[in-house]
Amino acid sequence: MENWSTPFEVTHWHAWSPAVQTRDAWLEWAKAPYSTNGEGSPAVEGMQPMNRRRLKQLGKMALDPTYRLPPTDSPIIFSTQYGDLTRCYELLKELTETGAISPQSFGLSVHNAIPGLYTIDRKLHSNVTALASTDGVMSALIEALGFFAQGESSARIIVVENAVQQEYKNYCDFVDESYGFAMDVSPGGNLQFTLSSATTNNQTNPALPSNLNIFRFLIGEDKAFSEVINNTLWKMRRV
Repeated sequence: MENWSTPFEVTHWHAWSPAVQTRDAWLEWAKAPYSTNGEGSPAVEGMQPMNRRRLKQLGKMALDPTYRLPPTDSPIIFSTQYGDLTRCYELLKELTETGAISPQSFGLSVHNAIPGLYTIDRKLHSNVTALASTDGVMSALIEALGFFAQGESSARIIVVENAVQQEYKNYCDFVDESYGFAMDVSPGGNLQFTLSSATTNNQTNPALPSNLNIFRFLIGEDKAFSEVINNTLWKMRRV
């Protein structure tokens, strides 16, 4: 017998990628997905220019959709498996060439720097959780349910990844997509998930990262969904 989570709902969402930018475009993409890669950088409207200048592409993709959501003081759950690899690579290169690194750039490379900059810019005192997980948005949803169990009425989830630069591709295989999405989730509603061990590691759509496959389900109308991530079978349903 499967043990399903307590119900939850997505109350607001927005997303940005170089190839898909508006809500209507994302809803069409969810019906017939394609690569989210492309050219361009989000504007991150609403953020103070002084803070916006500190962001690289990963931070802009994370915060552009976040600033399009209604203001909130709910807990923030930020998820990115690899973090700001572009900034980290620049720091490693600088360290190799000069023996020193920029303190400011180092401070902005840590995993919680992007949501931290968001709370500073918005003058928020929200709880911020930063995750580095292969399970991505599913790990973030587990965190959100934990907050609901403690009495919170909503949580804001931010998920972002950037296409990996060539220097890293020489050593590892990556599902190479650029995207960022933000959503507010609340207890109640008709969404549930469960997890169990799996004997295979086949994705629903191996051309897309698991985060995007799950995001498709969350913004779509399908009744059921399953995805295997690192030998864990995740199932979601609308009830």
